[in-house]
Amino acid sequence: MTKHWFIAFLVSNYSKKKKMGLDLGSGRRNWKEFFQCNHIGLDLPNKLNNKIKERPDISGTIVELPFVNDSFDFISCITVLPYVENVDRAFREIYRVMKPNGIALIIVQNPRGIKLHENTQNYINKFTMKTLNQRLTSYGFKSIRHKNIKSFFYSIYFDLTSVYAFAVVQK
Repeated sequence: MTKHWFIAFLVSNYSKKKKMGLDLGSGRRNWKEFFQCNHIGLDLPNKLNNKIKERPDISGTIVELPFVNDSFDFISCITVLPYVENVDRAFREIYRVMKPNGIALIIVQNPRGIKLHENTQNYINKFTMKTLNQRLTSYGFKSIRHKNIKSFFYSIYFDLTSVYAFAVVQK
């Protein structure tokens, strides 16, 4: 798998100096090498995960996270939310398990990215960078993307020219 350098930068940069991270929808652990903190990978149980070398640490669902409140100071959720049936419950769960002042990195396929896929009915939730950040704000998150100049400008650039929408938020 080719790894997008900007996503690798975001995971590495925002997980620095954190004690415990959570990678939601970790799948084959594609971003594992970029975490700068201890972390847990969580994904749905399925047959594929049992056949691969790097698999999630825990099987579970984003709408019912098996962790106590305020467990993680860094959470990544990369290209998962478009498939989640109850995205509002997922946002509440992310907020619940995130420590105060914790950071969440949320990346989704933007409308341009969704158009590239043949089977677009699998995308239940469709977000632009603006609507993603508005929705996160409605759940109490604060955007901090503007605090890092590289994150700010490249997230706008890639949202306008590529297939991803980005949010970096804090509780």
